[in-house]
Amino acid sequence: MRGWILSLLVSLGCCASKATRVAPGTEKALERVRSNIRTFPEGADKQLPQLKRFVAGEITLNAWSRDFARGSAVLLEFESAADLAGAELLVNNRPLALARSETGVFALFANSPDSKLKQNRVVLKRPGAGAAEFTLPVVRKEYPVSVSQMTVNKFSDQSKPMSQEMINFIEEGRRKKLKALVSSAGNLLTGEFRYPRDEHKITSPFFIKRVYERFKLVKGKKKKLPGKTSYHGGTDLKGQTGAPIFAIADGVVNLADNLYYEGNIVIIDHGNGVISGYMHQSELLVKQGERVKAGQLIGRSGATGMVTGPHLHIFLLIHGVKADPLSLLVLPVRPGQLL
Repeated sequence: MRGWILSLLVSLGCCASKATRVAPGTEKALERVRSNIRTFPEGADKQLPQLKRFVAGEITLNAWSRDFARGSAVLLEFESAADLAGAELLVNNRPLALARSETGVFALFANSPDSKLKQNRVVLKRPGAGAAEFTLPVVRKEYPVSVSQMTVNKFSDQSKPMSQEMINFIEEGRRKKLKALVSSAGNLLTGEFRYPRDEHKITSPFFIKRVYERFKLVKGKKKKLPGKTSYHGGTDLKGQTGAPIFAIADGVVNLADNLYYEGNIVIIDHGNGVISGYMHQSELLVKQGERVKAGQLIGRSGATGMVTGPHLHIFLLIHGVKADPLSLLVLPVRPGQLL
């Protein structure tokens, strides 16, 4: 880290019975978060985000996150009396798009849940001025491991070879999904976030390590095959068939279709490199290209695709990095336009 950098960590609690120390200038941001979490269902995490504040010369960085852990969404807000037009942001040498906020410029990012990094190098470059550099620690979060194998209906049974027609269907779906996972809509975030279900119960947490059972039927008996290990790329929320599913933020529907593994899926581009996906739906209520608002009904929970039963699998990508989708919902994003 170059230059004189002052780092101040402010931990913000949600308990109404205790006085909360609030960093100067952050009251409006936190009121936005409080407004959002008032809409969350009972049992959902309603803790206010943590703030790490840094100063480098005339640039102030307010970094917000639920816990600053690998796999959690992070909001970077830059403020300055100087003009930040034309500024460029690098995080770990990777350029990230900046958008205007109410107080300066901001960007969103996340460390991969399996990242080995202990800290992030954040550099803000401005035309005709020196670069402001910051070091943001990464909390090493350990994710759970499932102790039992999962049997997933027809996907576990390897007795019959897959038809060429089905192979083609899977490949076509893979291409559609890859195209839909590209964020190209500029900045569509308004600061409004909503919970994706009307009740809260996590049935399978983000990035849990799981093993899927695989077998063949030989003379009517199961012959076990090596299990398939995978890491859960999203969060499963309880939802009986027909239960409502809501968009977590404003955006554009990049995909609303039926795929082999995902079943009926909706993928929404929120801009700023943020993509959310909603899998296994029984009914799709939006179409590709449609603009949606935070909290809008976009579908209904179901058991389509590769599932053990009806539920909502929701995933989040931030600049292509998998992140816990619920970690985004407590960030004080403030409206702006891409620079």
